[in-house]
Amino acid sequence: MSRFDQIISRYQTNSVRWDKFAKEVIPLWVADMDFSVPECVTAALEKRIKHPIYGYTYASEELKEAIQDYLFKRYQYVIQKDWLVFLPSVVSGLHMTARNLLKEGEHALIPRPAYHHFKMALEGAKHSYSSYTYVLQNNRWLIDLDGLKNLIQPNTRLLMLCNPHNPGGTVLSAEEIAQINEIAREHQLMICADEIHADLILDANKIHVPIGKGLDPEEATNGLTMSLMSLNKTFNFPGIGLGWAVIPNATLRKQFAKDLHTLIPGPNAFAFEVSLAVMQGGQVWHVELLEYLRQNRSIVQQWVDQHPNLRMAELDATYLAWIDASRVDSKQLTEDFLNAGVAISPGQQFGAHDFFRLNFGTSQAVLKQALERMSQALKKSAP
Repeated sequence: MSRFDQIISRYQTNSVRWDKFAKEVIPLWVADMDFSVPECVTAALEKRIKHPIYGYTYASEELKEAIQDYLFKRYQYVIQKDWLVFLPSVVSGLHMTARNLLKEGEHALIPRPAYHHFKMALEGAKHSYSSYTYVLQNNRWLIDLDGLKNLIQPNTRLLMLCNPHNPGGTVLSAEEIAQINEIAREHQLMICADEIHADLILDANKIHVPIGKGLDPEEATNGLTMSLMSLNKTFNFPGIGLGWAVIPNATLRKQFAKDLHTLIPGPNAFAFEVSLAVMQGGQVWHVELLEYLRQNRSIVQQWVDQHPNLRMAELDATYLAWIDASRVDSKQLTEDFLNAGVAISPGQQFGAHDFFRLNFGTSQAVLKQALERMSQALKKSAP
């Protein structure tokens, strides 16, 4: 039995995911997992709690060096410690990018479909934007680079990426990253890449390529790339939360961080501790997690294959299945599933009305029960 088979009740824990709906509903929507954190996280918290003062805290040199080491070992990405800006979350970084790095009248490009905070960040900062799209090629969602280039305007200044992609699950190859960097150089665009799912790549032949990797030191420090990173999703502690931006350009870094510790609070003391702990002691748990998620992905794929009106492209990464329901007759599929006892994320949240996103980061017993309920809902909606 896998440690991830354990079913842990999250009811009445003020869980955003589990306490929104009635107890009989299985919620496969918000992107956190139903798995106990690695033992090293609990140990780090217990150790810190023994000190009875929880004052303002900064990132230690040990943590910065651990991040340097982690990024090099995982992605062969060499960074300097002073490139790091610590954040309470990657979402904060998206909003800081839109608010602090674009001037009045400047334009941005964001992905569609995409996590809704890309759109919210630009609209909240009152900047114009256009949405580039993904196209299905060889059963894989790819950025339409020609379409992206056609959206660039004289006042376009920012290109926002999501890699690995949420909700499509695509991991950009080194060649694709190089093409994107070349477009940005040609048009003098800043690139902000949300890379929070970088350590949730399920295919062994795929690797994550940070947006700034491959640039020589001079090009990096004078360049306009930034990666938004976090271990919150991978190790399942988003409720504690720590993110960081990797920004080689000092001028860009200072401008990005100008409202940190004012409008945007700094990370909490526990966030630093648990992030360091998983980099030092979470490897075995992480390997086992990826294997379990691969199994869950297969369960979802087999379920999709049993329903001719559903389709799912190859999912390179994440625990979020992006399912095409355009051939399903029901126009209220989200409600149909909810009536059957399963909550999913509707595609319109991501800008794609004919899709839905399903979180399979749960025990296989719970996942199979949810899929069976969804099958019954699909039968009822069939003509």
